[in-house]
Amino acid sequence: MTPPPYISLPDWADRYRRLAKEAGSTSGKWRTSTVEVARGAMLAVTEPGVHVLTAMVCTQLLKTALLETIVGYHAHVKPVPMLLVQPKEAAAEQFSKERISPMIRATPVLRELMGSRKTRTAEETLLYKGFPGGFLALAGAGSPDNLARRPVCITMYDEVDKYVLTREGDAIGLGDERQATFSEYLSVRVCSPTIEGESRIEASYISGDQRQASVECPACRHRQFLDFFRHVEWDKTLDEAGNVVAHHPRTARIYCEACGVGWDEGARLSAISGTASTIRWHQTKPYACCGQHHDPLADYEEAWRGGVDDPVAAIWDWWAGPRHAVYRVRCPDCGKWPVDNEHASFTAGKLFSPWPKDAPPKQATKWLDMKDDPDQRVVFDNTQRGRPHRRSTGKDLSAEKLAARAESWPGEIPDGAGLVTVGGDTQDDRVELEFVAWGANEESWTIAFVVIDGDTASLALWERVDEQLLRTFRRADGREFGVEAACIDSGGHRTNEVYAFAKARLARRIWAIKGASEKNGQRAPVWPTVKPSNRKRSQYKPTVIGVNAAKDTIRARLEEVHEPGPGFMHFDARRELAWYEQLIVERRVLKVVSGSRFTVWECPKGKANEALDCRVYAYAALQGLIHFGLRLNERVEQVASRWIAQAAPEPDAAAPPDAWVQSDAAGSGESWL
Repeated sequence: MTPPPYISLPDWADRYRRLAKEAGSTSGKWRTSTVEVARGAMLAVTEPGVHVLTAMVCTQLLKTALLETIVGYHAHVKPVPMLLVQPKEAAAEQFSKERISPMIRATPVLRELMGSRKTRTAEETLLYKGFPGGFLALAGAGSPDNLARRPVCITMYDEVDKYVLTREGDAIGLGDERQATFSEYLSVRVCSPTIEGESRIEASYISGDQRQASVECPACRHRQFLDFFRHVEWDKTLDEAGNVVAHHPRTARIYCEACGVGWDEGARLSAISGTASTIRWHQTKPYACCGQHHDPLADYEEAWRGGVDDPVAAIWDWWAGPRHAVYRVRCPDCGKWPVDNEHASFTAGKLFSPWPKDAPPKQATKWLDMKDDPDQRVVFDNTQRGRPHRRSTGKDLSAEKLAARAESWPGEIPDGAGLVTVGGDTQDDRVELEFVAWGANEESWTIAFVVIDGDTASLALWERVDEQLLRTFRRADGREFGVEAACIDSGGHRTNEVYAFAKARLARRIWAIKGASEKNGQRAPVWPTVKPSNRKRSQYKPTVIGVNAAKDTIRARLEEVHEPGPGFMHFDARRELAWYEQLIVERRVLKVVSGSRFTVWECPKGKANEALDCRVYAYAALQGLIHFGLRLNERVEQVASRWIAQAAPEPDAAAPPDAWVQSDAAGSGESWL
């Protein structure tokens, strides 16, 4: 008859939880102070008035630990029915096996309540964990029946940006409808964000009170909201004109925005972890009150720059108790709390992580490696900063501006190229081919664009297409390059003809492709990640490519990469303006279906987009080569070394030929394996 302890989630974890060896890099007693930034979201679980909790944070920070601890706390202290949703049922089984079961086995109070792994009964399965007074059910987001099967008090949604819409609607909406009979319900959503305006977790964070964490400077005690681009700096080597010629990321550290003092790693760790941590969470959602619009973060910066003695107290009230702690925003005119806390939403990046691999020098190195690639910048924002990536608006992108940067190079193919791929678009009366040369880090040159007119149902036309694919291109020094792979569109009315053409040329890596059926803005991989098993010609099937993902990459490079280097697209001066118009004709359109926001690519009615399609297919051909073993940067280095060798005195005639020399027209494959 002893009542359960009246404690907060982090206090319960510190007192009762144990870490299993197989579930992570550490084991033994749980200590919330190790990753102190997690305390804010954990306290929100027992904060009075909170019914929705969103954590939009970077990878490997607090998301999984939060879900695990919520399960353990409620199974032990406050038993209720719980539902935990993963993107797919297989992921739910994996989460149960690798995270929940080890936690139960390692934590004595849970092991006594939630059965044994040695028995497999109705009370103990991978997707159902029973305990006195409640249960934990696990389900995949794509199974509406499992989501709507039972009433639950607590719903937990992991990796919500990976959920797909079902016939019955959004998984979060379906799951939360099962809480109708509970007054103390809680809906928890956790995920790293994706693209601004499309990310489901971003939308959930924005609808909440938008809590951000601050820390005190060890030198001046100024409280600041850490951000990589605002607070992290490192040494750079400059030339006489003041241009950066070298970066030194190992010197990266956080610098205080008030006093300018740099924090060494010891100072950073002292500020973000341990019992001496100065982390505090603040509501930062903009609000309107007393006829005025306020942005708490902007008001705070104005207050401390204006010399206010205690700028934090001027903006927020510290509201703390035995089971909650947060700075709630206060209206400066009426003194009320204009932002309620029913939906507590959190965001944090890896500057709050105590792990050595997330220290500022490591983050700076990652940024320098990723900054020139638009796709990698998305990864950096999502996984390191815990923020959605903001795409370029593309307002300055025009056919005329692209054409203005067209260039000429000596020879048919530039010196920096390592191989050539082709993208082919099939129409009823023609086939259009773009020949693209690829350099290091996917720098590209469009070296030829050919339109082959004729009836695509005739064998004669496909013989002319084959003649083009057998072409060779000469570099200025005479080095020849042939086509190493090609993707030919098999959609439309000429599917069988494309199949027959590609089946006969599999050894030359001529692939028939079709676009993936990507409903509701899904992004399939540009090249399928699983190698097809039906490579016999009698069982031939086309390769399904992720068109949306390819268009995302191409448009991002056009909009954001303006200098030669990784991802830059070089244009031949012989291209006509109409070709550039086709390259950028499609528009990114935001759609909302059942509360899910996503973008799709749409071509205006009556407009041609063959240039874009050909570039998508040429890019897919490159990804196909990479999938089957090509190491692009190594190939480019080998080609460059061969060019240098040709400029040197003649080598010994008895020396063996280079293993990478271009394959013959029959396509032996030795040139890239």
